[in-house]
Amino acid sequence: MDTRLYKYEIIKWKEETAEKWLNFLNANRKAGEALLKDEHAYLEAYFKTMGGGNMHAYKFFTCEDVNASDGKAINQGSGLDEQHFAYMRECIDLFRGDIMECIPYLDNPEDVVR
Repeated sequence: MDTRLYKYEIIKWKEETAEKWLNFLNANRKAGEALLKDEHAYLEAYFKTMGGGNMHAYKFFTCEDVNASDGKAINQGSGLDEQHFAYMRECIDLFRGDIMECIPYLDNPEDVVR
């Protein structure tokens, strides 16, 4: 099982797009949950912070295999995923982010998927 926390820096002046993106994900939560099952993912949660004049978006993600899950999301042709990725490309600086492995910090990783 893979559990990761992604931290994305929002491109300056693209904060409004980031807000639209997060609202889009929230409005389409049920459809997104159905896609996660097909991607063998258990949890994908987004939240944001403001600090030092910058907005950051975070994604907490738990799945069987992150590479397989990401590949399925990219290649399955879902309109929901296509819109999700379009928002990401527009507002995230993929070169200014972090990916953190979370399992070492969880006391009981099985609790994540219950």
